[in-house]
Amino acid sequence: MSGIEFKRKQGPGFFARYYRLFADVRSPLHHKLITFFFFVLISACFWLVRSLGLQYETNVTYPVKYVDFPDNKVLTGNVPDKLVLRVRASGFSILKCRLNMNIIPLKFDVNAYTLNKIGDDNYLVRTESIRDRLSEELDQIKILDINPDTLNFRLSDIISKKVPVLAQINLHDRFFQKQFTLNGEILIKPDSIIVSGPDNLIRDLHFIKTLPISYVNLNDTVSRTWNLETVKGLTYSNENVKVTIPVDRFTEVEENLTILTANVPDSLHMVAIPGQVKVTYHICLSNYQYISHNQLVPMVDYNNIGHMASGRLTVFLPDTPHLISNIRFSPREVEFLVTRK
Repeated sequence: MSGIEFKRKQGPGFFARYYRLFADVRSPLHHKLITFFFFVLISACFWLVRSLGLQYETNVTYPVKYVDFPDNKVLTGNVPDKLVLRVRASGFSILKCRLNMNIIPLKFDVNAYTLNKIGDDNYLVRTESIRDRLSEELDQIKILDINPDTLNFRLSDIISKKVPVLAQINLHDRFFQKQFTLNGEILIKPDSIIVSGPDNLIRDLHFIKTLPISYVNLNDTVSRTWNLETVKGLTYSNENVKVTIPVDRFTEVEENLTILTANVPDSLHMVAIPGQVKVTYHICLSNYQYISHNQLVPMVDYNNIGHMASGRLTVFLPDTPHLISNIRFSPREVEFLVTRK
């Protein structure tokens, strides 16, 4: 038998014996560790149960929701949304209390408590007056103190106002698909709503916006209901509106048009140099016929002569139709000649 053959036969027997020796050593150690950790866990449980049964003094926070204000009044000042309670109770009760408070806030019925008026629409409520109510909510817990000790309610009369609704369009490079664009005005139904709230908010309110409206590669007219942006302290007659965005394919038009003059005194004569300008613009295909029957009129204004540092006048369209967009002039500014008649 060769040396190589001897190693092949002896190898497996050697490792098998080594594994059995390791298993014999590991097995008692393994069982001892399991037994040790089991008794540690049991001890920790007994310690936890004993600790939770003891009495403690601690602070807990209680979330508050204010409801039922006096008739035609609304809250305008800041009041805390949480009360800090100093309590004494067993560990079990405190743990249960903290778990429940994160789920169910206390409903503070403002109209059910005596409001001590200290000024126009300014009222005070001592939190001591709600101790009994809180004690009912917090079973087996003694309330030692409540912070803050006073709630200051600043109330205001509720007024209403009709305001327009604006579509908040989040335009970006890919909002419309290539060769498509907005065709006309965006329609909103209803176009205005009744907003109610405190006078200090309603007085300076001029419109309400929708939530941001955004699309990608839009290539057809779309109608959809959008919610309105909420404003804390205000209520709306409608929570949403229908927004219609008209979309159509557009084409680019390029025309050479004669430049006319405006506001030239009767005793003078003015001409633009050059006399024509290239006007390039985008227009939806469905509107092209309208523009073809209503020629665009590029102009320069004599009254702007003294305001132009370059000595040139800017070309503009006096009545730019809303049907066209992306208007460009070439050249943008022109020279001019003024002579007496």
